[in-house]
Amino acid sequence: MMRSVLLLIPLLCSVDIISAAQSNEAKETSQRLFDFHSGVWINLHHFLYLEALSRGPQKSSHPAVVTDEDAVLLGSLSAQERATWNEAVDYYANSVIARDLLFDRDMGIIKNEIEDTEDSADLPQLDIPADLRGTLRKAAPIYRKHFWKNHDQENRRWIAQLQPLIEKYGEKLKNSLVAIYEEPWPDSPVRVDVTIYAGQFGAYTTNGPTRPTICSRDPANQGAAALEVVFHETSHGMIDRVADAISAAEADVNARNPKETFHSGKLWHAVLFYTAGEVVAQQVPGYVAYADKNGLWTRAWPGPVRSLIEQDWKPHFNGSVTLSAAIGKLISDLAAAQAHP
Repeated sequence: MMRSVLLLIPLLCSVDIISAAQSNEAKETSQRLFDFHSGVWINLHHFLYLEALSRGPQKSSHPAVVTDEDAVLLGSLSAQERATWNEAVDYYANSVIARDLLFDRDMGIIKNEIEDTEDSADLPQLDIPADLRGTLRKAAPIYRKHFWKNHDQENRRWIAQLQPLIEKYGEKLKNSLVAIYEEPWPDSPVRVDVTIYAGQFGAYTTNGPTRPTICSRDPANQGAAALEVVFHETSHGMIDRVADAISAAEADVNARNPKETFHSGKLWHAVLFYTAGEVVAQQVPGYVAYADKNGLWTRAWPGPVRSLIEQDWKPHFNGSVTLSAAIGKLISDLAAAQAHP
Protein backbone atom coordinates (compact mmCIF):
# COMPACT_ATOMS: atom_id res chain seq x y z
CA MET A 1 0.00 0.00 0.00
CA MET A 2 2.77 2.40 0.96
CA ARG A 3 4.59 1.61 -2.27
CA SER A 4 1.60 2.64 -4.43
CA VAL A 5 1.24 5.93 -2.57
CA LEU A 6 4.89 6.73 -3.09
CA LEU A 7 4.57 6.00 -6.77
CA LEU A 8 1.56 8.30 -7.02
CA ILE A 9 3.32 11.32 -5.55
CA PRO A 10 5.70 11.87 -8.50
CA LEU A 11 2.75 11.53 -10.87
CA LEU A 12 0.80 14.22 -9.01
CA CYS A 13 3.83 16.49 -9.00
CA SER A 14 4.20 15.91 -12.72
CA VAL A 15 0.58 16.91 -13.34
CA ASP A 16 1.03 20.07 -11.23
CA ILE A 17 4.14 21.00 -13.21
CA ILE A 18 2.34 20.50 -16.51
CA SER A 19 -0.65 22.60 -15.35
CA ALA A 20 1.64 25.40 -14.21
CA ALA A 21 3.52 25.28 -17.49
CA GLN A 22 0.28 25.48 -19.46
CA SER A 23 -0.88 28.43 -17.32
CA ASN A 24 2.40 30.26 -17.84
CA GLU A 25 2.25 29.56 -21.57
CA ALA A 26 -1.26 31.06 -21.73
CA LYS A 27 -0.12 34.18 -19.88
CA GLU A 28 2.83 34.49 -22.22
CA THR A 29 0.42 34.35 -25.16
CA SER A 30 -1.51 37.34 -23.78
CA GLN A 31 1.68 39.30 -23.12
CA ARG A 32 3.07 38.40 -26.53
CA LEU A 33 0.02 39.80 -28.34
CA PHE A 34 -0.87 42.86 -26.26
CA ASP A 35 0.75 45.25 -23.80
CA PHE A 36 -1.99 46.80 -21.66
CA HIS A 37 -1.54 50.14 -19.88
CA SER A 38 -3.61 52.25 -17.50
CA GLY A 39 -1.80 55.58 -17.30
CA VAL A 40 -2.74 58.55 -15.16
CA TRP A 41 -1.91 61.28 -17.68
CA ILE A 42 -3.79 59.81 -20.63
CA ASN A 43 -6.80 59.15 -18.40
CA LEU A 44 -6.70 62.73 -17.14
CA HIS A 45 -6.51 63.98 -20.74
CA HIS A 46 -9.55 61.93 -21.76
CA PHE A 47 -11.50 62.74 -18.60
CA LEU A 48 -11.09 66.48 -19.14
CA TYR A 49 -12.09 65.99 -22.78
CA LEU A 50 -15.19 64.06 -21.65
CA GLU A 51 -16.28 66.64 -19.09
CA ALA A 52 -15.81 69.49 -21.57
CA LEU A 53 -17.95 67.60 -24.10
CA SER A 54 -20.61 66.82 -21.50
CA ARG A 55 -21.16 70.53 -20.83
CA GLY A 56 -22.10 71.27 -24.43
CA PRO A 57 -24.92 70.22 -26.75
CA GLN A 58 -25.02 66.48 -27.38
CA LYS A 59 -25.00 65.93 -31.15
CA SER A 60 -23.80 62.33 -31.15
CA SER A 61 -25.88 59.18 -30.88
CA HIS A 62 -23.39 58.31 -28.12
CA PRO A 63 -23.68 61.33 -25.79
CA ALA A 64 -20.74 62.27 -23.59
CA VAL A 65 -21.93 61.88 -20.00
CA VAL A 66 -20.06 62.06 -16.70
CA THR A 67 -21.05 59.13 -14.48
CA ASP A 68 -23.00 59.67 -11.28
CA GLU A 69 -19.98 58.54 -9.26
CA ASP A 70 -17.71 61.09 -10.92
CA ALA A 71 -20.38 63.77 -10.57
CA VAL A 72 -20.42 63.15 -6.80
CA LEU A 73 -16.63 63.44 -6.68
CA LEU A 74 -16.73 66.64 -8.71
CA GLY A 75 -19.22 68.03 -6.22
CA SER A 76 -16.87 67.20 -3.35
CA LEU A 77 -14.04 69.44 -4.60
CA SER A 78 -13.05 72.36 -2.42
CA ALA A 79 -13.69 75.86 -3.74
CA GLN A 80 -10.03 76.25 -4.70
CA GLU A 81 -9.89 72.83 -6.33
CA ARG A 82 -13.12 73.52 -8.18
CA ALA A 83 -11.75 76.79 -9.57
CA THR A 84 -8.57 75.09 -10.82
CA TRP A 85 -10.53 72.17 -12.26
CA ASN A 86 -13.03 74.44 -14.01
CA GLU A 87 -10.15 76.35 -15.57
CA ALA A 88 -8.83 73.08 -17.02
CA VAL A 89 -12.25 72.02 -18.33
CA ASP A 90 -12.78 75.48 -19.83
CA TYR A 91 -9.47 75.17 -21.66
CA TYR A 92 -10.54 71.83 -23.13
CA ALA A 93 -13.94 73.23 -24.06
CA ASN A 94 -12.43 76.23 -25.82
CA SER A 95 -9.27 74.77 -27.32
CA VAL A 96 -9.36 70.95 -27.49
CA ILE A 97 -12.76 69.31 -28.04
CA ALA A 98 -13.26 70.92 -31.45
CA ARG A 99 -10.47 68.59 -32.55
CA ASP A 100 -11.50 64.95 -32.91
CA LEU A 101 -9.52 62.41 -30.91
CA LEU A 102 -9.18 60.11 -33.91
CA PHE A 103 -9.45 62.12 -37.10
CA ASP A 104 -7.26 65.07 -36.07
CA ARG A 105 -3.71 63.92 -36.81
CA ASP A 106 -2.16 66.22 -34.21
CA MET A 107 -4.49 64.84 -31.54
CA GLY A 108 -3.15 61.37 -32.34
CA ILE A 109 0.40 62.59 -31.88
CA ILE A 110 -0.59 64.25 -28.60
CA LYS A 111 -2.23 61.04 -27.41
CA ASN A 112 0.89 58.98 -28.06
CA GLU A 113 3.10 61.54 -26.35
CA ILE A 114 0.90 61.63 -23.25
CA GLU A 115 0.55 57.83 -23.14
CA ASP A 116 4.32 57.47 -23.11
CA THR A 117 4.56 59.43 -19.84
CA GLU A 118 2.80 56.53 -18.07
CA ASP A 119 2.46 57.46 -14.37
CA SER A 120 5.39 59.86 -14.12
CA ALA A 121 5.24 62.30 -11.23
CA ASP A 122 5.33 65.27 -13.59
CA LEU A 123 5.09 65.75 -17.33
CA PRO A 124 8.48 65.95 -19.02
CA GLN A 125 9.06 68.29 -21.92
CA LEU A 126 6.67 66.58 -24.31
CA ASP A 127 6.07 67.51 -27.90
CA ILE A 128 2.63 68.91 -27.09
CA PRO A 129 1.38 72.51 -26.90
CA ALA A 130 2.76 74.29 -23.86
CA ASP A 131 -0.68 75.48 -22.73
CA LEU A 132 -2.03 71.94 -22.87
CA ARG A 133 0.91 70.66 -20.83
CA GLY A 134 0.39 73.45 -18.31
CA THR A 135 -3.33 72.66 -18.03
CA LEU A 136 -2.67 68.97 -17.39
CA ARG A 137 -0.01 69.73 -14.78
CA LYS A 138 -2.35 72.04 -12.84
CA ALA A 139 -5.25 69.59 -12.94
CA ALA A 140 -3.17 66.48 -12.13
CA PRO A 141 -2.98 66.85 -8.31
CA ILE A 142 -6.78 67.15 -8.14
CA TYR A 143 -7.27 64.21 -10.47
CA ARG A 144 -4.83 62.03 -8.53
CA LYS A 145 -6.45 62.93 -5.21
CA HIS A 146 -10.11 62.47 -6.12
CA PHE A 147 -10.51 60.37 -9.28
CA TRP A 148 -7.48 58.37 -10.27
CA LYS A 149 -7.72 55.49 -7.79
CA ASN A 150 -11.27 54.64 -8.94
CA HIS A 151 -10.50 55.11 -12.62
CA ASP A 152 -7.35 53.00 -12.45
CA GLN A 153 -9.21 50.23 -10.64
CA GLU A 154 -11.94 50.24 -13.31
CA ASN A 155 -9.34 50.00 -16.05
CA ARG A 156 -7.42 47.21 -14.36
CA ARG A 157 -10.58 45.21 -13.68
CA TRP A 158 -11.40 45.42 -17.37
CA ILE A 159 -7.91 44.25 -18.32
CA ALA A 160 -8.05 41.40 -15.79
CA GLN A 161 -11.40 40.20 -17.16
CA LEU A 162 -10.15 40.32 -20.75
CA GLN A 163 -6.82 38.55 -20.31
CA PRO A 164 -8.23 35.02 -19.75
CA LEU A 165 -10.15 35.38 -23.02
CA ILE A 166 -6.97 36.40 -24.83
CA GLU A 167 -5.12 33.51 -23.24
CA LYS A 168 -7.80 31.09 -24.46
CA TYR A 169 -8.59 32.48 -27.91
CA GLY A 170 -5.91 35.03 -28.73
CA GLU A 171 -3.47 32.95 -30.73
CA LYS A 172 -6.21 31.49 -32.95
CA LEU A 173 -7.75 34.91 -33.53
CA LYS A 174 -4.38 36.42 -34.39
CA ASN A 175 -3.58 33.64 -36.86
CA SER A 176 -7.01 33.96 -38.48
CA LEU A 177 -6.69 37.70 -38.97
CA VAL A 178 -3.14 37.41 -40.34
CA ALA A 179 -4.36 34.87 -42.89
CA ILE A 180 -7.53 36.77 -43.83
CA TYR A 181 -5.98 40.22 -44.17
CA GLU A 182 -2.75 38.79 -45.62
CA GLU A 183 -0.85 41.20 -43.39
CA PRO A 184 1.54 40.50 -40.50
CA TRP A 185 0.51 41.18 -36.92
CA PRO A 186 1.51 44.76 -36.02
CA ASP A 187 4.45 45.43 -33.74
CA SER A 188 4.20 42.78 -31.07
CA PRO A 189 3.02 43.17 -28.44
CA VAL A 190 0.47 45.77 -29.53
CA ARG A 191 0.28 48.55 -26.97
CA VAL A 192 -3.30 49.09 -25.72
CA ASP A 193 -4.11 52.03 -23.45
CA VAL A 194 -7.23 51.58 -21.34
CA THR A 195 -9.08 54.73 -20.30
CA ILE A 196 -12.40 55.72 -18.74
CA TYR A 197 -13.31 57.58 -21.96
CA ALA A 198 -12.12 56.86 -25.51
CA GLY A 199 -14.24 58.93 -27.86
CA GLN A 200 -17.87 58.65 -28.83
CA PHE A 201 -17.58 55.04 -30.03
CA GLY A 202 -15.75 53.66 -27.02
CA ALA A 203 -12.43 52.96 -28.75
CA TYR A 204 -10.13 54.36 -31.41
CA THR A 205 -6.74 53.53 -32.89
CA THR A 206 -3.84 55.56 -34.18
CA ASN A 207 -1.41 53.91 -36.59
CA GLY A 208 2.30 54.12 -37.14
CA PRO A 209 2.60 52.23 -34.80
CA THR A 210 -0.79 50.63 -34.17
CA ARG A 211 -1.95 51.87 -30.75
CA PRO A 212 -5.55 51.28 -29.67
CA THR A 213 -7.16 53.27 -26.88
CA ILE A 214 -10.19 51.52 -25.38
CA CYS A 215 -12.81 52.67 -22.86
CA SER A 216 -13.15 50.34 -19.90
CA ARG A 217 -16.59 51.77 -19.04
CA ASP A 218 -18.38 51.43 -22.34
CA PRO A 219 -21.20 48.88 -21.91
CA ALA A 220 -20.55 47.59 -25.44
CA ASN A 221 -16.94 46.71 -24.51
CA GLN A 222 -17.72 44.20 -21.79
CA GLY A 223 -17.43 40.41 -21.62
CA ALA A 224 -16.53 38.65 -24.84
CA ALA A 225 -17.15 41.93 -26.69
CA ALA A 226 -13.90 43.17 -25.12
CA LEU A 227 -12.15 40.43 -27.05
CA GLU A 228 -13.69 41.60 -30.31
CA VAL A 229 -12.93 45.26 -29.67
CA VAL A 230 -9.23 44.70 -28.96
CA PHE A 231 -8.83 42.59 -32.10
CA HIS A 232 -11.02 45.00 -34.09
CA GLU A 233 -8.86 47.95 -33.10
CA THR A 234 -5.67 46.04 -33.88
CA SER A 235 -7.17 45.21 -37.29
CA HIS A 236 -6.88 48.91 -38.16
CA GLY A 237 -3.16 48.29 -38.49
CA MET A 238 -3.74 45.30 -40.81
CA ILE A 239 -6.39 46.53 -43.25
CA ASP A 240 -4.24 48.21 -45.92
CA ARG A 241 -4.29 45.29 -48.37
CA VAL A 242 -8.09 45.12 -48.13
CA ALA A 243 -8.44 48.89 -48.62
CA ASP A 244 -6.10 48.79 -51.62
CA ALA A 245 -8.07 45.92 -53.16
CA ILE A 246 -11.30 47.87 -52.70
CA SER A 247 -9.81 50.93 -54.44
CA ALA A 248 -8.54 48.80 -57.33
CA ALA A 249 -11.89 47.02 -57.71
CA GLU A 250 -13.77 50.34 -57.67
CA ALA A 251 -11.50 51.72 -60.37
CA ASP A 252 -12.11 48.63 -62.47
CA VAL A 253 -15.90 48.82 -62.07
CA ASN A 254 -15.96 52.52 -62.91
CA ALA A 255 -13.71 52.03 -65.94
CA ARG A 256 -16.23 49.52 -67.28
CA ASN A 257 -19.25 51.71 -66.41
CA PRO A 258 -18.11 55.36 -66.69
CA LYS A 259 -21.69 56.67 -66.72
CA GLU A 260 -22.52 55.17 -63.33
CA THR A 261 -19.70 56.09 -60.97
CA PHE A 262 -19.60 53.81 -57.97
CA HIS A 263 -17.99 54.71 -54.66
CA SER A 264 -18.21 52.35 -51.71
CA GLY A 265 -17.47 54.89 -49.01
CA LYS A 266 -15.75 53.32 -46.03
CA LEU A 267 -16.44 49.78 -47.14
CA TRP A 268 -13.05 48.72 -45.76
CA HIS A 269 -14.37 49.53 -42.26
CA ALA A 270 -17.50 47.47 -42.87
CA VAL A 271 -15.31 44.55 -43.94
CA LEU A 272 -13.18 45.06 -40.83
CA PHE A 273 -16.24 45.07 -38.56
CA TYR A 274 -17.55 41.90 -40.18
CA THR A 275 -14.19 40.15 -40.07
CA ALA A 276 -13.33 40.90 -36.43
CA GLY A 277 -16.83 40.00 -35.30
CA GLU A 278 -16.99 36.80 -37.33
CA VAL A 279 -13.63 35.39 -36.24
CA VAL A 280 -14.60 35.90 -32.58
CA ALA A 281 -18.05 34.37 -33.17
CA GLN A 282 -16.37 31.33 -34.73
CA GLN A 283 -14.34 30.79 -31.56
CA VAL A 284 -16.66 31.87 -28.71
CA PRO A 285 -19.87 29.82 -28.48
CA GLY A 286 -23.02 31.92 -28.69
CA TYR A 287 -21.19 35.17 -29.32
CA VAL A 288 -23.05 37.86 -31.29
CA ALA A 289 -20.77 40.24 -33.19
CA TYR A 290 -20.63 43.89 -32.11
CA ALA A 291 -22.09 45.30 -35.33
CA ASP A 292 -25.01 42.88 -35.25
CA LYS A 293 -25.76 43.30 -31.55
CA ASN A 294 -25.60 47.10 -31.60
CA GLY A 295 -27.49 47.73 -34.86
CA LEU A 296 -24.47 49.19 -36.62
CA TRP A 297 -25.29 47.72 -40.02
CA THR A 298 -28.65 49.49 -40.13
CA ARG A 299 -27.17 52.82 -39.04
CA ALA A 300 -23.90 52.90 -40.97
CA TRP A 301 -24.27 50.47 -43.88
CA PRO A 302 -27.95 49.92 -44.69
CA GLY A 303 -29.16 47.83 -47.58
CA PRO A 304 -27.36 44.75 -48.85
CA VAL A 305 -23.87 45.58 -47.57
CA ARG A 306 -23.75 43.04 -44.76
CA SER A 307 -25.38 40.23 -46.74
CA LEU A 308 -23.06 40.80 -49.68
CA ILE A 309 -19.99 40.89 -47.43
CA GLU A 310 -21.06 37.55 -46.00
CA GLN A 311 -21.77 36.15 -49.45
CA ASP A 312 -18.67 37.43 -51.27
CA TRP A 313 -16.03 38.03 -48.59
CA LYS A 314 -16.56 35.13 -46.22
CA PRO A 315 -15.43 32.46 -48.74
CA HIS A 316 -11.99 34.06 -48.44
CA PHE A 317 -11.94 32.99 -44.76
CA ASN A 318 -11.55 29.31 -45.61
CA GLY A 319 -9.06 29.93 -48.41
CA SER A 320 -11.35 28.99 -51.27
CA VAL A 321 -11.19 32.50 -52.80
CA THR A 322 -8.27 34.92 -52.94
CA LEU A 323 -8.49 38.29 -51.24
CA SER A 324 -8.52 40.23 -54.50
CA ALA A 325 -11.13 37.95 -56.07
CA ALA A 326 -13.39 38.18 -53.02
CA ILE A 327 -13.16 41.98 -52.92
CA GLY A 328 -13.64 42.21 -56.69
CA LYS A 329 -16.83 40.18 -56.48
CA LEU A 330 -18.06 42.23 -53.52
CA ILE A 331 -17.52 45.55 -55.30
CA SER A 332 -19.14 44.26 -58.47
CA ASP A 333 -22.21 43.08 -56.59
CA LEU A 334 -22.49 46.29 -54.57
CA ALA A 335 -22.20 48.39 -57.73
CA ALA A 336 -24.95 46.32 -59.36
CA ALA A 337 -27.15 46.71 -56.29
CA GLN A 338 -26.62 50.49 -56.36
CA ALA A 339 -27.40 50.69 -60.07
CA HIS A 340 -30.56 48.58 -59.71
CA PRO A 341 -31.92 49.13 -56.21
